[in-house]
Amino acid sequence: MAGQEEQIGGAIFQDGTTFDMKSQVVAIHEHFDADGDGFLNYKELSSLQVITSGAGMTPEQYKHVCTMLDCHPDKGLSLDALRLTYAAEGTNVEDDFKKVFPKGKTRSKKSGAKAKKVDDEDDVIEVGEGGVDISS
Repeated sequence: MAGQEEQIGGAIFQDGTTFDMKSQVVAIHEHFDADGDGFLNYKELSSLQVITSGAGMTPEQYKHVCTMLDCHPDKGLSLDALRLTYAAEGTNVEDDFKKVFPKGKTRSKKSGAKAKKVDDEDDVIEVGEGGVDISS
């Protein structure tokens, strides 16, 4: 039983989860966190939903997701909440990562520079009102 405790709560990504999976969740979270506050608000999470599933998200669905993951809807989903989402049965972070980053390249926003694609306007993807830019 000693090993089972490590699989509960915040330790869900210890033992058995590859670094690639963790880094993919971080890359997805950073990519959609347009305002850089460390949380995915309604527009940001809805953009993620559109890219990965092709379906939009209603404000009611967003509130439900936040409630289920113990996040406040005014703040949004934290990185840990997104990790829990990808730990759920029926989710596949690798598939979503490939949809978000089809060329396998990510660009970290931590450097302070916003990523903009200027070399090929056909690769620019805007989702939602106000044109949330989710291209890499």
